[in-house]
Amino acid sequence: MLSPVRLQEVISKSLAPIQAIMEDRAVTEIMVTADGRVWVEKHGRIERSSIVLPEVDRQLALAAVAKHAGAEGGSHGRDLRSGTADAVVSTGVGGLRFAGALKGVDARGTTLAIRKHLEPEDRPTLNQLVEWQMLSEELAEKLVDLIIHQRLNCVFAGPTSGGKTTLANAILMHLPANERIGLIEDARERALKVEHKNCYLAAPQSGLTAKVLVQHAMRERYDRLILSETRGDDTYDLLRALSSGHNGSVTTLHASSAAGALSTLELLFQMSLPEGVQMSPQSAQRYIAACINLVVFCSRSYVRQDDGTDKSYRRVSETAIVKGVSNGEYNLEHVHVEI
Repeated sequence: MLSPVRLQEVISKSLAPIQAIMEDRAVTEIMVTADGRVWVEKHGRIERSSIVLPEVDRQLALAAVAKHAGAEGGSHGRDLRSGTADAVVSTGVGGLRFAGALKGVDARGTTLAIRKHLEPEDRPTLNQLVEWQMLSEELAEKLVDLIIHQRLNCVFAGPTSGGKTTLANAILMHLPANERIGLIEDARERALKVEHKNCYLAAPQSGLTAKVLVQHAMRERYDRLILSETRGDDTYDLLRALSSGHNGSVTTLHASSAAGALSTLELLFQMSLPEGVQMSPQSAQRYIAACINLVVFCSRSYVRQDDGTDKSYRRVSETAIVKGVSNGEYNLEHVHVEI
């Protein structure tokens, strides 16, 4: 079995044609389409580069990424197999998030998407997000008060690359130094500044799932839990943790609105119930409304620039306090909503 260091060397060598792009600190995402063309997101703009990454390099990189995920978790990783579930990969390697599909999923060739996470010292503060007009200074102060001081359990929701993690990171920079924090991720995305913390990294390929880590975290003495993203079978245990004294905890979720985030959470919760356990939709809604106190919805839109290019902007579109449930609908009190 190749070591994680050796696998990273294989990844770096196969991606050598885009090394300069990988090292550009202003680049946030690199996307390689099935024809090998390389697209780059930089300063909110997505543009096509002049580079075409050969199919053999894409396959080598993706195969090493699949193996690396297992190596980090202490297993042998897995081999890519066309036409099966093992033809797709989604995992973190170092400070990068890789997603890709082997040739055959797209008949033209292997695809890759590489998201770069800024170094902790480079991650934007809440003041910078205000300067970039992601949210107002008043709303920024309100969110710090609700999450950090009033200790409301919060879901940051939005689309992919909508700013959920960026905003959550900026707010969590205000955590008090005396608190003990349990962080659970499947890729190194958070950069908590508090000293009294444990940062757990899930490795689903070897069975070390977020569900297992949430269950473990409940046995330790944490003031808050930070779960990088709620995705499925961890939802039941996460909500159980939030209802057992871990006030001020935070997670993220893919959704298209604040209300939609709660509906998605409800679906994930029902899917994650232990075998043999059933709960009516009404009971599930009441439980979720008791566990989740606040939903912050981040959106992303494209605005045409004077030079004819489109630039993406991230905004906090909704901030809503969850007040309960009535007639099958969540009662949301909007602190902020963008017209």
